[in-house]
Amino acid sequence: MARTARKLSLAGAAGMLAVTLAACASGGGGGGASGGGSGPIKIGGTLGLTGILSASSQEYQAVYQDWAKQVNASGGLLGRKVVMDIKNDNSTPSTAQSEYQTLLTSDNVDLLLAPYATFIGAPIVPMVKSAGKILFNGGFVGKQYFQQADGWMVGTYTYQEPDYTRGLFEAIKGLPPSQRPTKVGILTNDNPFTLVARDGYQGQGGAIRYANQDGLKVVFSQTYSATTTDFTAALQRAQAQGVDMLVILGLPNDEDAIVKQAHVLGFTPKVMCTCGSQATTLPNWPQLGAATNGVIGTTVAWPNQHNPGMQTVVNFAKARGESVVPTYDFVAYASLQVIQQAVEGAKTLNQQKLRAYIHSHTFKTVIGDIRYNADGTTPFSELITQTVNGRQQPVWPGSVATAKLTAP
Repeated sequence: MARTARKLSLAGAAGMLAVTLAACASGGGGGGASGGGSGPIKIGGTLGLTGILSASSQEYQAVYQDWAKQVNASGGLLGRKVVMDIKNDNSTPSTAQSEYQTLLTSDNVDLLLAPYATFIGAPIVPMVKSAGKILFNGGFVGKQYFQQADGWMVGTYTYQEPDYTRGLFEAIKGLPPSQRPTKVGILTNDNPFTLVARDGYQGQGGAIRYANQDGLKVVFSQTYSATTTDFTAALQRAQAQGVDMLVILGLPNDEDAIVKQAHVLGFTPKVMCTCGSQATTLPNWPQLGAATNGVIGTTVAWPNQHNPGMQTVVNFAKARGESVVPTYDFVAYASLQVIQQAVEGAKTLNQQKLRAYIHSHTFKTVIGDIRYNADGTTPFSELITQTVNGRQQPVWPGSVATAKLTAP
């Protein structure tokens, strides 16, 4: 009940802000509509630079700053300097709403980037749509929010939440019969995107449905609050139920905690996947030590794909001391590639014209070629990785895999 009330409150706040912004919008053109000005092009957005989302948000910020530096060194966009206006939303939806209102009104930004995390981004969608702005979204997933945006939001995550575990279930089909799991356990953060990752959307996808389709039995499923830090009891119940495939649908901090605590308990199912946030690609993952061994994760791209901009992103990650390129680097950089190619291709900042251009062209990005679906999502694509002896490698699909999926 409390969660439902909170969602209604956020929806009401977003609605009121949308009315205000609709009054400020100028026919869908947005700030700098003609693209013929001489001042800087302002790209705005928010990130949770403090609070529970700070680790991932700081990855986004670093990518944004590096890209702006590169673009300005090459003459900017449309011959104009690019200025990044990224505000701190403190990892809270209400702060994000307030900051986006500022970006859209008094700051009058030309282009808009989405925040990180679905529960932060969801109430932003009606605001920017009412303001006649495109939301370039490398920050969160949400099939229903893309549908609500009606083409005014374009994303760079190559799999939406109903398909978060799709690649996992495909990958385990390649295991020898003796290694395949039969009993599935699911631990789910009480978060909009992870709940859909478990249950699916409009009868499609979701971990439970994928398990049932493959003849696997879900013998344990538990939802936990975002503030949970001790998962011992839940893991012990899963172990007692004979779970040999543990699907963890969470955010980075809680996924790490579950993996560490399972290791301490000696709970080693045949398959363990951090199938919510892409925690295995973050810099702190190797610091978990032996607990990471055999753990599966997901991501959107891998260096051996050699997509446009790949070497730039790889070099950027290496310079930051990262042994694996974080998923957030890929989706953030891809969003900026779409912005650059759309603005330079359409030769304007007019939002209506940019929207038309985006939905009628293919974009060459670090995550591959993007030809957007009508709702602003990309066609499905996913990579499954596994950490073995401290080294993370792609194991599915075969066209990208550098190792075979193994199960203890």
